[in-house]
Amino acid sequence: MSLKEKIKAFLYIPITGYGYGYGDGYGNGDGDGYGDGYGNGDGYGYGYGDGYGNGDGDGDGNGDGNGDGDGDGYGYGNGYGKTIQSINNNPVITIDNTPTVVYHIRGNVLKGGILNLDLSIETCYVIKQDNTFSHGKTLEEANKSLLEKLLIKKPIEERIEDFTKLFNLKNKYKAEEFYTWHYLLTGSCSIGRNNFMSNHSITKESTLTVKEFIELTESEYQGSIIKQLKTKLKIK
Repeated sequence: MSLKEKIKAFLYIPITGYGYGYGDGYGNGDGDGYGDGYGNGDGYGYGYGDGYGNGDGDGDGNGDGNGDGDGDGYGYGNGYGKTIQSINNNPVITIDNTPTVVYHIRGNVLKGGILNLDLSIETCYVIKQDNTFSHGKTLEEANKSLLEKLLIKKPIEERIEDFTKLFNLKNKYKAEEFYTWHYLLTGSCSIGRNNFMSNHSITKESTLTVKEFIELTESEYQGSIIKQLKTKLKIK
């Protein structure tokens, strides 16, 4: 498989649409009917050169009623009206609004670099799972970020269940772990968490029990979720 084909497969996220209609009539009797349909499609563009490029696209759709299709594409604009589609003979694609240089792709892992406005490149990895992408300076960092993205998409009941599988009530854990999990449970921003830790003289190297973590945060941002966790763990 060529790099161009690998890029198309890596970026592809299936999107479907559907529609329906109905009608009725009468004669010697009466009746009604309905129909439905769906459609999907994808597209891509790809180019080489110093500001020049070429592209192609394809798509398809079908349906018994009506439908629509969506596609994806890639490229990066540097803010000066010029689209950068490749640099140093490596394709540039956009993933999560981040211009990403592609070196090679193996399965669900892309190795490349983030392209900055000054055209400098920071080496990175991108991992894809369940139609979710995540960048990281290292493969380990990208994987950790991906797991966090996937976890926060789960219903809160499942996130609380995952928390209870990782932590017990006896041990002490680094505050850094609770720092991450407060975000995973509540969606709290890093600025708010940093401010909270500063106000309570807590560093990421500090250690806390689960009970201490709950007592500190149950009256703070999204405290109702922390109280759900407290109930789940049967903490009084």
